[in-house]
Amino acid sequence: MKIDYELTKEDYINFNIYHMDHSETMRRSLFIQRYIISLIFLIVPFVVTGSSDIPLWYWLSIFIIIFVLWVAFYPRYIKWMIKRRLTKMLQEGKNAGLLGKGSISLTEEGIVKTSDSDDAKTSWSTVEKIIETKELVIIYISAVSAYIIPIKAFNNNTHKEEFVNKLNYMWDKTN
Repeated sequence: MKIDYELTKEDYINFNIYHMDHSETMRRSLFIQRYIISLIFLIVPFVVTGSSDIPLWYWLSIFIIIFVLWVAFYPRYIKWMIKRRLTKMLQEGKNAGLLGKGSISLTEEGIVKTSDSDDAKTSWSTVEKIIETKELVIIYISAVSAYIIPIKAFNNNTHKEEFVNKLNYMWDKTN
């Protein structure tokens, strides 16, 4: 079975956002940045009060508001920042092997990815997991590397389900 697709900048960014949301390492890091580091906002009023004539309750009020806003809006901010940085990085080069037209073929031996710039063969034993999101079918071949197939590459939902079922069948058969 073979699927032809075109991977766009938006597809690549969606993959990275998905990966960030589901990576245990990233989630732990974001938790620390969101909650633990932001506790500094609640310590600062006690430090500032000693060198200011403004009462503690005033400083606490301000920094509690800052803390709540940080905790509430940090996830949106980090996603916005990642999208912006990825967009800038993608504009730096040609990205021929990453973005553009390609195809994925499922064979008995594994997955064959072809594009204008390169060809890659991956055995079924190398596949770590297969994920289906609203926008993408993701075939992880390592913790940080994957084949990304946009859902829009499929003619209809039945075509997508047929591909995903065959993909899962071939992977399960060898693992």
